[in-house]
Parts: sequence; C-alpha cells; structure tokens
Amino acid sequence: MLILVPLVDVGLRTFPPQAGTLQWRFASVGLLLGNYGTMVLGAALIGLTAAILGDRGILRIVGTAALVMGVVTLALLVLFALDAVQLRQLVAINLKRQVGLSSIGAAVTGLLGTIAWFVVGRGAMTASRSGRVVSNRGRAPAPLVMASTTGESV
Repeated sequence: MLILVPLVDVGLRTFPPQAGTLQWRFASVGLLLGNYGTMVLGAALIGLTAAILGDRGILRIVGTAALVMGVVTLALLVLFALDAVQLRQLVAINLKRQVGLSSIGAAVTGLLGTIAWFVVGRGAMTASRSGRVVSNRGRAPAPLVMASTTGESV
C-alpha cells in the first residue's frame, strides 16, 4: 500500500499524460519525487519482512527493483533539472523564485530518494546472498519449558 497508493495518486493527478509539455513533465516529476519517502519506506518494510521470514526470492526482487529505481531516479533528476531551467526562463519574473525553490526542493528529495533506493537495494541484495536470513520454514516451534523456583520442571 505504501508503494501503490502514491503511484496511483501521482497517476491520477497527472492524467492524461502530456509528455511533450514542459509544465506537465515538471509537475509530474515533482509530484513523484514528493512521494518518494513513502515509496522507499514501503520497499524497505517489504525487504525487512522478507528478511525476517527468510524469503530470499522476495529480497532479490526488492533489491533489484530498488536498484533499478535508483538508476531511474538519477535519470529523472537530470531531465528534471533541464526542465526546471527551461521552465524558469519561461515564467514571469515574480514566479521565478517559486519555480527555483520548487526545483531545489524536488532535487534534494530526489537525491535523498536515490541514496535511499540504493541503500535499500544493496541491503536487500546483500541479505539475500548472505547467511543472515534465518528461515523458520519446516521447523517445529521450540517447546515451552517452565520451571518453578525450586528448579523442578512444571
């Protein structure tokens, strides 16, 4: 839900797609980057749950997806910076500061999101390969042993 809801929200707010329009691209990428914290948190929680459950397959999927998102985010940031420069030249003088501040905010969020995607991806890939993942599958739970204060088993 932490990944799906922000994606649906951005998709609905930016529908219909107008990739040829500078303003649409700027707004769409800005909205997407604004939701990155929630999406990275969702991916990290999926990875943590997979690590606790010992599911190496899910860890590999999360790791690969997070690393791909990190690379895609870097590309988006480059394109976003180019769009921000173009848009700042087109807007009225009194709006240049707002566009500049929005651009800087989205860029910082994007850079932090990129770092977070790479950290989650690397962590998930490392956990999927190492012996750190402990699987409880196929094992019976340990019996509960209670002892009294005299040392006798109850």
